[in-house]
Amino acid sequence: ACWFDFAKYKSLHSEINDSKKLKSSKRREIILSLDNFVKYSTSIASVAEIDKYGLSYANAIAMKRSIFSLTHELKKNSQIYRKNFFCIYIDGKYKPDFENLDNFLKCKKLQLDNCSVEALVKGDSICKTIALASILSKETRDTIMRQLSKKHPSYLFDSHFGYGTKNHMDAILKNGILDLHRKSFK
Repeated sequence: ACWFDFAKYKSLHSEINDSKKLKSSKRREIILSLDNFVKYSTSIASVAEIDKYGLSYANAIAMKRSIFSLTHELKKNSQIYRKNFFCIYIDGKYKPDFENLDNFLKCKKLQLDNCSVEALVKGDSICKTIALASILSKETRDTIMRQLSKKHPSYLFDSHFGYGTKNHMDAILKNGILDLHRKSFK
């Protein structure tokens, strides 16, 4: 999740774009260029959550965690939070039903009282907020995978980053499944 002060929009790195179109070095450069007018939070879903609920629902859980953390941080600065109406942009056709998610998980509620949620198809190509959140999440995932590759070098996580490539499948066949591999594909 990402928020920035739109009055300072022109101060953002000029190459913020769909994370899939950027090399890792460019994504890191963009992240390092962020100033204090940008606030963000990244979160993950556990392997157990992915296996229990499926990838889409687990993604919604991680998204909810990020938004919860970010809004909590923004609420600390009441000048920002009270004066603004927030719109949460989601990349894709569907927007998660956060209220239903909160009720199902029986956890801290988002309380998105001064907020709307909008889904934007190809949002990471047309919306800087989504593009920046995409860059942050991809680099978070890649950093985790690089660390896992150091711990489990025979799995080559730093080359496939968890995607179901031939190298990834070959490594699983050769070395077996780790606890960090998902077991289901719902």
